[in-house]
Formats: sequence, structure tokens, C-alpha cells
Amino acid sequence: MGLDELEQFGLLEQKIESLISFANSLKQEKINLEKRVQGQGEKIGSLTKQIEMLKADRDLVRKRIATLLEKIEEFNS
Repeated sequence: MGLDELEQFGLLEQKIESLISFANSLKQEKINLEKRVQGQGEKIGSLTKQIEMLKADRDLVRKRIATLLEKIEEFNS
């Protein structure tokens, strides 16, 4: 094996180590993004429940207002 071949192996090792490092950083970034997506999904679920509760409360308030308006109308008649 000549010096040229050893240099080529050295360059190949460096490039492989660089690729492995890059792949590991991509794996970590993927894990972080998956955690963020999961957190956002949970947040969306929570907000959806809050919206449903607010809609139910709004419907209840509407019914109570309608009842009060009917009572006022009966009183005025």
C-alpha cells in the first residue's frame, strides 16, 4: 500500500465519519420534531375540547335568554 492509498483511506474515513455525524444529527432533529408534533396534537385536542365546552355554554345562554324574553313578553301581554 502506497502513501496515496493511505491518504485516500484517510479521506474516506473522514467523509464516512462526517456522514455518520450528519445522520445522527438528523435523527435527533427528527426526534425533536416528533415530540413537537405530539405536543401540538395534544394542544389541539385540548383546544378542541375547550371550543366544544364554550359552544355548549353559548347554547345554554341562548336558551336562557330566549326563556327570559318569553317571560318578559308574557308579562307585557
